[in-house]
Amino acid sequence: MPNFREYIKLVGRGEKGRRPLTQEEARDALRMYLNGEAELLQLATLLMLQRVRCETADEAAGYIEALRERIDPQWQAINTTIDWPCFAGKRRQPPWLLLAAKLLAQRGIKVVLSGHMAVDAVKYQIESACPALEIQQAATPAEASSILATDHICYIPLASYCEPLVELLALRDLMGLRTPLNTVARTLNPTAAPYSIHGIFHQGYEKIHADAALRVGDNNMVAFKGEGGESERSPRTTCHIAGMHNGIRFDEEWPTLLEASSGKHGEISGEYLQSVWLGHRHSEYGKYATIGTLAIILKMMDKANSQQAALTLAQQWWEERQA
Repeated sequence: MPNFREYIKLVGRGEKGRRPLTQEEARDALRMYLNGEAELLQLATLLMLQRVRCETADEAAGYIEALRERIDPQWQAINTTIDWPCFAGKRRQPPWLLLAAKLLAQRGIKVVLSGHMAVDAVKYQIESACPALEIQQAATPAEASSILATDHICYIPLASYCEPLVELLALRDLMGLRTPLNTVARTLNPTAAPYSIHGIFHQGYEKIHADAALRVGDNNMVAFKGEGGESERSPRTTCHIAGMHNGIRFDEEWPTLLEASSGKHGEISGEYLQSVWLGHRHSEYGKYATIGTLAIILKMMDKANSQQAALTLAQQWWEERQA
């Protein structure tokens, strides 16, 4: 096994000498750090060098493999359907994605939300909205299994299933830039659910997510530039999706749902979301953000065979939520 310095040299040499890490090299590099065989400074240096030219799908896949090895198999044995990582937080809109998740749970589809409160303290975090929406949090696999058996939805914090990554995500505050591990955090699928939905902030990263999924054997997932970087469809714009469907890599574009609508919202809280869910308040933007996000998942799950059929079914579920 090479000394960790060799991995830094591979990525950081001059223009003609440097190259990205292979999937195997990236996996071994992160393993070395997690095993105490490399310093945090060394890993941070490697990650920043990759950040400058953008991590590759091979590098992301290697890091995914190394971190998944650290997840307790008891998490991966839980009976779940949808893995829904929420690591960006919201600033302009409430997290309407939670209403889409509740619609799925209402139909008996088991949804596991995950995230980390400290990723961006400036934004309103998804975890903060869960109590008002009666989405319980689980700290152990046993708690998650119990909650899912009755509610079909729960939230698990990153520290509960991959604690080493908590410190590594804090590098963003220390260095002032995101690292490839901010990409990887969204891809861990701690409960090994058969379906995943990933939100990305910068257009183009959806392809890295999908290509990495292909390399690590994730057969059904979607990634797209979500509102504020979260895994939530903005109805105001077209939505380009990259993903895997039954083991086959694909790209597709969903059209705009809501023309001439403002992207800003006054109240960002779980209580506001709950009032919309109960029908006490109305948000046209929120309705279409929820329906649009849900439709993407329904099509991925083969609940509908076209975009229009998925949107129609999603709207039906929305209208019947209080029936």
